[in-house]
Amino acid sequence: MPEIIELTRDWIVAVKPWGVLPEDAAEEAGMPALLKDELKTRGILCDQVFTVHRLDRTTEGLTVYALTKKGAALLSRSVAEGTFRKTYAAFVTTDPGLPEEGEMRDWLWFDRRRDKAFVASSPRPGAKEAVLRYRLEREFLWREKTVTEARVELETGRTHQIRVQFASRRSPLVGDGKYGSRLNRKGPSLFSVALEFPWEGKICRFTRPAEF
Repeated sequence: MPEIIELTRDWIVAVKPWGVLPEDAAEEAGMPALLKDELKTRGILCDQVFTVHRLDRTTEGLTVYALTKKGAALLSRSVAEGTFRKTYAAFVTTDPGLPEEGEMRDWLWFDRRRDKAFVASSPRPGAKEAVLRYRLEREFLWREKTVTEARVELETGRTHQIRVQFASRRSPLVGDGKYGSRLNRKGPSLFSVALEFPWEGKICRFTRPAEF
């Protein structure tokens, strides 16, 4: 079951486990169904859980869901206006030429048939601009390879954005074979570690360390 971090009448912040879908599917329960079940064990009946932002199945960590139409509207507006801030920890094998901090700005297009994103050399039909900021932090040895934890803040939220932007700079996420990693793990080493959003005149902030 997802770990609940904070619960209000209008929204819920919880930890999405690895391998769980961000939305319910016909053949599989996603986070909304799991949250309803968890709330039911607490004696809280919830008719609807609205998805505000989506973490990939293979991304774990902090996420927020709306429990009312009011919550969905205000949180979705925050996402649209850029006041909903998301920070991730990505564990990468860095290219020596990658600066310790900076901005990545690319045009990305997503091939649904191949379920993979690509960096376009210039704007093209279907491509969308992707922007993130990052800072390289601690390094450690894992399976005799140097792994670096990168703290990443998304300005845009494109499909597989962090994965493809780092991979295009020869610094793939550990475990991300789809984008060139040669280190096997259960999946891309990507964690949602901080959320920040405005709510009725105050800023709500939540943090959680990544567990590699």
